[in-house]
Amino acid sequence: MKKCKLAAMAWLSVCIVLFTSCGNSAGVSAGSTSEVKSTAVSESTAEEKQPYEILREKEDETKQIAADEEQQVKELQDALNAVNFYYEEFDGGDALMGVSPNCENNEKQGKSCIVPVIYVFGPSVDPIACIGFDYIGDTYLDMDTVEIDTVNYRYTYGNTTFITDVQKDKLTISPNGDEKTEEAAFRLATEDDLDALVDIVESDEVGLTFAKYNTAKPVFVECEMPEEDRQAITDVLNAYYLYLNASEKVRAKALADISYTEVES
Repeated sequence: MKKCKLAAMAWLSVCIVLFTSCGNSAGVSAGSTSEVKSTAVSESTAEEKQPYEILREKEDETKQIAADEEQQVKELQDALNAVNFYYEEFDGGDALMGVSPNCENNEKQGKSCIVPVIYVFGPSVDPIACIGFDYIGDTYLDMDTVEIDTVNYRYTYGNTTFITDVQKDKLTISPNGDEKTEEAAFRLATEDDLDALVDIVESDEVGLTFAKYNTAKPVFVECEMPEEDRQAITDVLNAYYLYLNASEKVRAKALADISYTEVES
C-alpha cells in the first residue's frame, strides 16, 4: 500500500492546484509537452476495442457506449470498480484518486512500472488523468528522467514535467522480505500522454528506462514493463473515458455505489 501513500502525497498538491481550474479538463491537460519527445519507428496495429477506444473515436461526438441511462450507469460503475479509489478532503473541496490494483501488485513484487491514475472531483467536473513512474531498486537512483520505448515510439519525460519532487520511500518485498528503495514521480496527462498510453497497451514490447541524466556521471536502469501494466492502463483509460463522456446524472449514480478508502491528511 506504500504506492498509494506516495501517490497521495503528490495527489494533495494536485487537488489544490487543479480544483480551481479543472472545470474544463481540456484546459488542464494542455500543459507543456515540450519535454515529451517521441520518435516514430513503424506502423501500429489495431486490436480488439476496449470501451475507451470506442469513446476516443472522433467521427461521432455524440456516440455513447450504452443507449439507456441505467446501462450507462452500470458500465461506468463496472469501470470505476476496476480501480481502487482513495478519498481525501482538502482546503476547498474533496476528491477521489483511482489506481489499478495491478499497480499495487507490481509494487508488492518489487517491479518498476508505469502508474496511471484518475482523479474524480465530482459529477460536475471532468476527470483528470495523471501518469506516475515508479522505480524500485537496491539503492536510490535520484531519477530525473523516464523513457518508455514501444515498438513504434520512444517517450521521454524529464523532471521539469513532474508535478512534484520525486517521492522516495523504502519497502519490503514479498515473499522473501527483501528491503528495496522506491522512487515515484507524477505528471499531468496531456492528450499526447493519453495517446501514448494507448500505444503502450497496443505495443507487443515495452521497455522502461529510469535514469539520472542531469549529471556528468549519468546512471540508468533498463527493464521490461510488467505485463500487469497493460491491464492497469486499460483499467484507468476505461474509467477515465467512460466518466468523461457520461452525463452528470450518470456520474452521480455511478459514484454513489463505489467503494473507497479514506486517506488520513
